[in-house]
Amino acid sequence: MHSMLIIGAGRFGHHLAENLCAMGNDVMLVDKNEPKIEEYSSNVTNAEIGDYTVKANLEALGVDDYDYVFVCVGDFQDSLVITSYLKELGARCVISKASSLIHEKFLLQNGADRVVYPERDTAYSMAVSYSSSTIYDYFKLSEDTGIYEIEPPSKWIGKSLSQIDVRKTHSVNVIAYRAGGKISSISSPDYIFKSNEHIIVMGEYENIKKITKDKWY
Repeated sequence: MHSMLIIGAGRFGHHLAENLCAMGNDVMLVDKNEPKIEEYSSNVTNAEIGDYTVKANLEALGVDDYDYVFVCVGDFQDSLVITSYLKELGARCVISKASSLIHEKFLLQNGADRVVYPERDTAYSMAVSYSSSTIYDYFKLSEDTGIYEIEPPSKWIGKSLSQIDVRKTHSVNVIAYRAGGKISSISSPDYIFKSNEHIIVMGEYENIKKITKDKWY
């Protein structure tokens, strides 16, 4: 379980807060909008009302006590100010939401440890998934690298991970498989690829594209 502070109870912020809380994390949700806090307070661990562009209000939250702080404020200037104050106050890890590429750039310059850009990331994930008949899910790790749920290539079926030597020959890592709706990690090189299972692989997009080329649109 992690301790999370989420600043901003808009659409993205409150969904993030509720999901993190449902996964067993300790979540504090704050916003200057009283009706929003009243609406969502029962779905998180704690909630407070306040203007967190004021440094003293942020300091009162004890931001350095949280494992992660998420800045989910929609206003461009407010999100920059809050991100900057958080780093000055010793927040361990600040993850800020951007609404544009220029917003992302300034957030990083203001101290954000990581920036999420939901609209861009969701659009890219959908583009990847719908461009291939064998990619079922995708999570972006960096500009070039992600985690993909794919069908194992037909040539792999019946063979083991060590026989194919996937990492060496294809420059990707097979980390898990999905069977019957359940995901299980792969810890043995003796794992046998099966046609009725999906595999979870991590690697660069171009390398994933190569191993799924037999069904790539």
